[in-house]
Amino acid sequence: MKEKIITWFAYFWAGFTGFFSSLSFNEVGVLVSIIATLITMFVNWYYKRRTLQVLENHPDTRKAYEQMED
Repeated sequence: MKEKIITWFAYFWAGFTGFFSSLSFNEVGVLVSIIATLITMFVNWYYKRRTLQVLENHPDTRKAYEQMED
């Protein structure tokens, strides 16, 4: 089992380095920027969702929503 993991890792690393060796610095910069943007988007979505859940369960905001419905 250990050899199978090591072999997979070696193939993965060879493909990874082969892919990035074919790119210029500008192309690597673009890929890093895209990845950083996607990570930022995910973090913002997570914390906004969490904030909304907290606000929905807070008693003061619940009263405000109930008053708005009346």
